[in-house]
Amino acid sequence: MSADLDVRLGPIPQHPPKMSSFSSQPIVIDGKGHLLGRLASTIAKQALSGQKVSVVRCEEINVSGSFFRNKLKYHAYLNKRHIVNPKKSGPFHFRAPSRILFKAVRGMIPHKTARGAAAIRRISLYEGVPPAQDKVKKMVVPSALRVLRLKPGRKYATLKRVSHEVGWGYKDVVDRLEEKRKVKGQAYFERKEAARKLRAKAAANVPQNETLAKFGY
Repeated sequence: MSADLDVRLGPIPQHPPKMSSFSSQPIVIDGKGHLLGRLASTIAKQALSGQKVSVVRCEEINVSGSFFRNKLKYHAYLNKRHIVNPKKSGPFHFRAPSRILFKAVRGMIPHKTARGAAAIRRISLYEGVPPAQDKVKKMVVPSALRVLRLKPGRKYATLKRVSHEVGWGYKDVVDRLEEKRKVKGQAYFERKEAARKLRAKAAANVPQNETLAKFGY
């Protein structure tokens, strides 16, 4: 995985650890709090280099500029039609947050070549967190985080609100499923923490053997 990526373990460390350049396992990125264009450029670069990338919670991605400005820009984009056959020839206007991110990434990849088409197939984008990525360690991209890259006081909007405004009809569904997932995740964490404490307590009560202690056990 790239040095641009950092493991999400609570607060962002000031000095992210050095990591290898490639991972055999897909990288799972938590999209919450990232800026759309900066995140898309990192995903495109990773996919072109051969890395599989999954992005969850695409609806929480941020876009710089006020919500009203972004809404006007998207409505202007919706008015663009193909001059030959407006019904069939496109352009196709995606409303879902994951598809908006997909189109941003696709614009940074030579997707009409074999290399670009292969890179597109390495990318998976989701609203919310599907069960397959629920217990997988998530990453963040420090170079794309809004709190680090956008000047304090600047306005921004979330893709969830913009998409809902222009016709995406699954905002409430995703919110409801995310609430359920967070409740289950909290219960799982509490069970895991209780088991860890029991193991630590049991290990502390084991009598020490001087012979084994000499060998580091």
